[in-house]
Amino acid sequence: MQERVSVMSKLDKVQKYVEKGKEAGLLKLIHDKDKSVRLAAIEGMGKIGRDDSFNNLVTMLSDDDADIRAASADALGVLKNSHADAHLRYRLGIEKDAKVVEAIKKAVASLPRD
Repeated sequence: MQERVSVMSKLDKVQKYVEKGKEAGLLKLIHDKDKSVRLAAIEGMGKIGRDDSFNNLVTMLSDDDADIRAASADALGVLKNSHADAHLRYRLGIEKDAKVVEAIKKAVASLPRD
């Protein structure tokens, strides 16, 4: 029960960080041991992200976990940073997981064109 409460409080923190635009708080949670916290933090970074979020999301495109890679691609699409295009296209060329491939394609399609 204690661990479940801890995860819920971390998810609440993610929501508060997003509402207040606190990127640094989200960056602390992207490596949490609980996957749901990581995924929520990644999603939040897409909503409020700045340079640090962008850089971390690009790095997480190479994570061992396909769900993390897909969430990172989704967040980059939401972030709409045109610099993500090259990173996403590179990853598209080597990605094997179908769900991640779809997330990358969707993210690329959502990016602004220069």
